[in-house]
Parts: sequence; C-alpha cells; structure tokens
Amino acid sequence: MKALFFTLAIIFLVIGLPIAFAIGLSSIVYILGSGMPAAIIIQRLFAGIDRAPLMAIPFFILAGELMNQGGIARRLVALLNALVGNVHGSLGIVTVISCMFFAAISGSGVATTAAIGAVMLPEMAKARYNKEFAAAIVGTASPIGVIIPPSITFIIYGVLTGTSIADLYKAGIPSGILIGLLLIVYVYIVARKNNIRTVVQKKTIREKLFLFKNAIWALGAPVILIGGVFSGIFTPTESAVVAVIYSLIVGFFIYKDLSIKDIYRAIERSAIMTAKIMLIVSTATLFAFILTFERIPQEIVENMGAIAENKMLALLIINLILLVMGAIMETGAIIFIMVPLLWPVVNQIGLDPVHFCMILTVNTAIGLVTPPFGVCLFTAANVGKVAVEKLSISVLLPIVFMLAGLLIITYFPMSIMFLVGR
Repeated sequence: MKALFFTLAIIFLVIGLPIAFAIGLSSIVYILGSGMPAAIIIQRLFAGIDRAPLMAIPFFILAGELMNQGGIARRLVALLNALVGNVHGSLGIVTVISCMFFAAISGSGVATTAAIGAVMLPEMAKARYNKEFAAAIVGTASPIGVIIPPSITFIIYGVLTGTSIADLYKAGIPSGILIGLLLIVYVYIVARKNNIRTVVQKKTIREKLFLFKNAIWALGAPVILIGGVFSGIFTPTESAVVAVIYSLIVGFFIYKDLSIKDIYRAIERSAIMTAKIMLIVSTATLFAFILTFERIPQEIVENMGAIAENKMLALLIINLILLVMGAIMETGAIIFIMVPLLWPVVNQIGLDPVHFCMILTVNTAIGLVTPPFGVCLFTAANVGKVAVEKLSISVLLPIVFMLAGLLIITYFPMSIMFLVGR
C-alpha cells in the first residue's frame, strides 16, 4: 500500500491535478485500501483546519486585498520614490523597498506582487526599463511577503510545531530585510552596468513632508500590527482582525479610495483564496497522518544516518530538498508535508525550530518565483505582460542573490536570530 500511495500521488501531480486533490485522493485510496475506518478521512480533514490560529489566514488575506484597493501601495511608492532619488536603478530599488513595506502589511507574496506590480511596472515602463528586468524585480521582491511578518507561513508553521509565532516574527524581520538588501544590490549592479537612471524631480523638504503625511497611515500599519504582537497587546490572530479593521478605516474613511463595491470584491477574492489554502491544509494533514503512520520520517532519519551527524552537510541537503520542492509545490503543501518528514532530522542535528522555520520560509519564498510553477513568477508575468518563458530566464540572476541570503541565514544563524535572544 505504501508504494501505491506514493505512486498515485506522483501520477496525480504529473498529470496536472491540483496539489490538494493529488495528495488528498492518494491518501483516501490508501486509507480505504488498507482497511482503516473511512471515518478517519473526515476526522483528519477537519482536524487539520480546526485550529484557532489558522483564523488569522483569511483576515490577513482580506487585509491585504483591502489595502491594495485602498491606495496604501500607491502612497508608499510615492514617498519612497522621493526619498530614494536619482541613483542608478532608483525605480527598481523603490520597488524592492515597497515590497518589503507591503509585506509587513499583507503577509502574502502573491498579494504583494499584484499590489506593487500594478503600481511600479507601468512607472518602470515609462522610464524605459527592460520589461523582463522590471518584471523580474517585482517577481523576486514580492516573495519577501512570506518572510517579513505578518506571514501566513509563520502562522501555519507555528500551529504545526507549537513554536512561538512571536519568536518567528522576531526572526522574520531581519531575514526579510537581508533578502531585500541583497535584491537592492542586484538592482543597483544591473542598473549601473546598463546605465539605467531615472531622473526624478527633486523634492523640497516641504514636498517630502507632504508625501510623508500622505503616507503616514500606510506606514503605521506594520508598526501597529507587528508592534502589537511584540508588546503582547494582541495575538497574531487578533492582529489579523486589527489589520482588517485598520485597512477598512484607512481606505474608506481617511484615503476614501475604497468603495462598497471594492470591499465586496476584496471579500470575494479573499474567500476564494482562503478556501484554496484551507483545502490544501486539510488534505496535507491527512497526507502527513499517513506518512507518520508508515513511519516515513523515522526511515528518513535512519537512512540519513552518518549524514545527519554532520550538521553542515545535513543543512545543505535540507536546503536542496526544500528548493526542489519549492519549485514544484505550493507553499502550504511544502510545510505540511516536509515539516513532519524533516522534523526528526532537525531534532537530531540540534537545529533551533525558529531557525529551521526561517530556512524553510526563505526556501519557499525562492520557490514562489522559481520556474516552472512559481506563482509570483506567473503573477509578475501577467501584470507586466511578459512571456513567462522570457521572465523565467530573467529571474535566474536575482534568484542567485536570494540563494546567497539563504546560505547566510542557514550557516550564520545569529545574523537573523539576535532579536529572538538565542
């Protein structure tokens, strides 16, 4: 039955079945074929999503949609454009920084791609940026949305492993900033080499203050959300609700860019995206149950044997596995499938759970823009009206810079763990 279980899962994935159906159907076939009570299927599916912290996911998705519609992204970009000035690749640098700020609001890589891409790609086109280069910047910077808190990935991982989500937030901030800085270096080097320099009209102090005042509500969102969790004022789940209320107030009453129709569309899109995530979460829980039942994680540890004794080599192998999985699977599925598989190895080599989460998250962030199935890659191509095949080549160099950040995070943990205190 074990062989049939894995064979079916692989076949379903190869023929293009959505990941939730691929792992769900293969799990159902295994349970029915092995003589287990059919009720286990329903029990495990519902047990996977019957966890209070997962309530944060629909609220963060809705908050990101409302903030996108409510003009927050546009005001952030206007302020950052004035502050960055006339350096080489200034619009590209503004794009990366904007993605970092919007990441600290939405918690989603795809939402960041759509929001910042819609604002920045037309501006870079006017400045005669190469279309592939511009889309590659948006595509590789937007996955920072899953690294900088609030992050949906952190919430799922925290629920699954019992790790403090507040500690994950503390490690996520420097991790996201590190990846962002490396991407800024990439943009600057390429722009300098190709003499890409946008002439930005110099702003007076008064004009900059006006732009800052105009964007103050947008800048306040990450301070309230992340600061509230750090200070213990509210939990990550409560912060998601605060994010929705805040985005509604700012977009509807202060900026007045939100209409009733916009709110309805945001709720509709959020409901669809939440349903997709929850379906993956529930079927992945069923899949993980079978992996545990068949003692697959234990077999992996036993087979790794001597390799697991060498922590440096074990970390390299973990990264290679996650990079491959990230290129072919959805983020939520990777977490639910790979965490139970790798958890015994993580414990055996003495890897801190928070550190492991950062390694896992950065790998999945890279996967979001890695061909052939990176969702941020496809979103950036769609928004930028670029052929996916051409964009797949253009993202390779920035991915190298992201991999450099992954190596730093993996082998120099104190570079991102200093806020956690261990």
